[in-house]
Amino acid sequence: MSSLRSRLAALMIPLVLCAGAVTPAHAQPPSPSPDATAAKKEPLAPEEARLRALRRAAERGNHSYYDADKVSADGRSRQSVSKLATITAFPATPPQPDTGNCLAKEEAKTAEGWTYNRLLWCQTVGYRANYTKRTSTGTVIYMGSVEVTWEMVAMGSNTQRAIRVFWRPVAGSVRYVGWTVGVPSAQPFAVHPACAEAAPYCNNLGTPARRTWAAWNTTTDWASWDVTSPARSGDSTREKITSPHWHLVTDATSLEYPEIPAGRTNDWPFRCDSADYFSRFGQAFDQACVFTDVIPHLQYSLSSPKHAAVARHIQEAQLSPDTSYPIESHRKVIPGRWEPDPDPEYGSLHRVEGSGTIAAANTTWKDYACNRNGPYNATTGLPPKTPQQEAEGWQCDEYPFRSTAEGASSGTWDFSVRWVPSSQNGSAGGSLIAFFFDDRILHVNDPFWVKINP
Repeated sequence: MSSLRSRLAALMIPLVLCAGAVTPAHAQPPSPSPDATAAKKEPLAPEEARLRALRRAAERGNHSYYDADKVSADGRSRQSVSKLATITAFPATPPQPDTGNCLAKEEAKTAEGWTYNRLLWCQTVGYRANYTKRTSTGTVIYMGSVEVTWEMVAMGSNTQRAIRVFWRPVAGSVRYVGWTVGVPSAQPFAVHPACAEAAPYCNNLGTPARRTWAAWNTTTDWASWDVTSPARSGDSTREKITSPHWHLVTDATSLEYPEIPAGRTNDWPFRCDSADYFSRFGQAFDQACVFTDVIPHLQYSLSSPKHAAVARHIQEAQLSPDTSYPIESHRKVIPGRWEPDPDPEYGSLHRVEGSGTIAAANTTWKDYACNRNGPYNATTGLPPKTPQQEAEGWQCDEYPFRSTAEGASSGTWDFSVRWVPSSQNGSAGGSLIAFFFDDRILHVNDPFWVKINP
C-alpha cells in the first residue's frame, strides 16, 4: 500500500500554495498562488449563498446523512454529529472519531477538502515554498524548495457564531528539495486563517502560528483559531443569516528570503445564524455556524424495529405515489426522495414552523384524507383502520412531513397518508426533530431530502 506522502505527491503541484517563481530547468514549476492580500469580497445575499453551496455540494458529491435509527427514545442521538451539536465551547483539539473518519476520505486530499457533515470539514494537502535570492544585478536565482503535507480541520457550532480552524503539519513530512547548499531547516514558516470578507462581517481571531521548518517537522500539536461572523447591525430578520468565507494564508519569508510571496488556499464557505427556535432538553441554542456545501438528508430503515412501518410508507409514497392515499384524479408527484446527485432544490423538502399556519393547514388536509371528509370520501380517502389496528391505537402518518412547506396543504405537491403503529410514528417524528436540530435546518431556507435504507 502506498504511503500518505506518495499518494499526495501527485497533488503537490496542482494544489501547491507556491512561494516563489523561479525554478531550475529540470523542475516542473508549481502553479501560481492567488494573491494572499487580494481585495475583500462583498458579502453574498443568503439566497445566493445557499444556491452556490448547493451547487458545490452536488458537483462534489458532498452528502451529510443523519441516521434516524441512531436516535434513542428520548431524542438523544448516538451519532457523532449530535455530540458536536451540543458542545458549548470549542475543544482544544479536533473531535474524534469524526476527524479521523473525515481525514481518511480520499476527497479530503483535494484542493476543496471534504465536508464531513454540517459541523465538520477537513483537508490533507501538500504545500511547496520555493526559495529564491536576488543578485546585485537583479537576477533571481532559485535556491531550492521546502515541501510539507498538512492536515486542517474546521469545526462548526450550534452555540456560537463562530467556527474553529485547526491546523498542523503531518509529522516527518517536511522535505528539502533541490538544495545545493545547506537546507533551510532554521527558516520560519507561519500560517493563519483569514476572512474573504471585510470585518465586521467576518473576523479571524488569533495570531499566526510560526515555527522553524525543523520544529514543524517534529510537532504533533494542533494550532487553532476562531473565525466569527456576528449578526449584521440593523438586520431585523428572525435568523440574521451571514454567509462568510475563510481561507488559509501562508508566510515563508525571513530576513534571508524576504521576497517569497504569501500563499493562500481556496475560499471555503460557512453560514452563521441567530435563529431563536432551536432548543434541546430545556436549553436554547440561538446562535450557530455550520458548513453549507453539503446536502443534508435524513435516513430511515425498512429493517428498523423503531420505524419500519413509517419507512415503508415513505418509500412507497416516493416510488409509487399513485398507489397511495388519498386518491387523486391526476398523476401524483410526491417530493423529498434523496438521489445520489439531486438537482439542487428541485424536489427537496423545507422545514416550516411547527406551530405555524402552514403546519396547521397540513394537519387539516391530512385529517381530511385520514377521515374521508372535506374533499375526500369513502372511495378517495384512506380506508378505515382494521379492528386490530383500532385496538392497538394505530395513527395516521403523513408524508411529506407536517413540518414542511411541501406537506399535505401544498398546492404544488401531492401527499400520502397511511395507518402505522403509534410507537413507530412517534419514533420517526422524534428523529425528524433531532435531525432538524443537529443539522441546524432553518425554516424555509434549508432544503433537505429523505432516503430509505433496506
